[in-house]
Amino acid sequence: MSKYQTLTVVTVLATLILIAVGSTVRTTESGLGCPDWPLCHGRLLPPLERAPIIEWSHRTVAAIVGVLILVQAIWTVRARRADRALTALAVLSLPLLAIEAYLGRITVERELPPEVVAIHLFAALTLIALLALMAGFAYQGAARTRIDTPERRRFTHVALWAAAVIAGVLVIGTYTVATEAGFACNSWPGCPQAVIPFLDGGRLQNIHWLHRLTVLLGAGAVAWVALHVRDMREAGPALRRGAWWLVGLYALQIVIGAGNIWSAMAEGVRVAHLVVGSAIWALLILLAVAGRYRPGLREARRAVAPEVAGGVRA
Repeated sequence: MSKYQTLTVVTVLATLILIAVGSTVRTTESGLGCPDWPLCHGRLLPPLERAPIIEWSHRTVAAIVGVLILVQAIWTVRARRADRALTALAVLSLPLLAIEAYLGRITVERELPPEVVAIHLFAALTLIALLALMAGFAYQGAARTRIDTPERRRFTHVALWAAAVIAGVLVIGTYTVATEAGFACNSWPGCPQAVIPFLDGGRLQNIHWLHRLTVLLGAGAVAWVALHVRDMREAGPALRRGAWWLVGLYALQIVIGAGNIWSAMAEGVRVAHLVVGSAIWALLILLAVAGRYRPGLREARRAVAPEVAGGVRA
């Protein structure tokens, strides 16, 4: 693994950590722990209180991620200019980063309106999708070639549609948390407060049921991707492993979602729910890339054993 490839992976992981810390801010109701921005109570360091420290930690991790994205963009433009797709993504990451920072500021200044919180997460998901694309392209190398067969084109379309569905599930889930509709049903899989979706209960139960039903839609999208990979004649081991990971992560995500209800929305369970969901989204983006491109010769040599690499060179 080259230093540049390592940087792309670290940046994706750091962004997932940022999403986890952001979720911690929401679940602990620490979003207004620092009522001003970019300072915290008019100071660089927060008061020694729980809410300000959690919110300040979120801002600190966001600053670290910002530096990583900036360094990655500069490195890409200077050293990877020949890879036009990678360079375009690197340049695009900077305005996306600025938009995400602006939304974070607006979220604090407007005192956490649910709509802005959901948009803030959607921007974060867009950013991590772009960073996952960069990591995928970096690993495949500038000499990667597109596999332009009908089977691979269909798979790419399926993966991208599934990613769009998962993005919707995550945004609606965030809106559910922001409106406190997660507490509207105290049982799973049923809901005593609204036995029949959208007919019984009130506004919060409707939002809660909307999230549950979109989760089922997401399960169908993930199954669609996995079945497509299973039936592909050209699917390699990496693509098949990725599909199995996708199914496993989504099954885990459903269990964690049920755990939210069973644990009365425990903070740790809620954070895990968002992090696993974000990982599923990033994995779908990577699968879409892996299914459409073949790595360059140099990257292919690195992926095989040394004794096989000699045969590749021959």
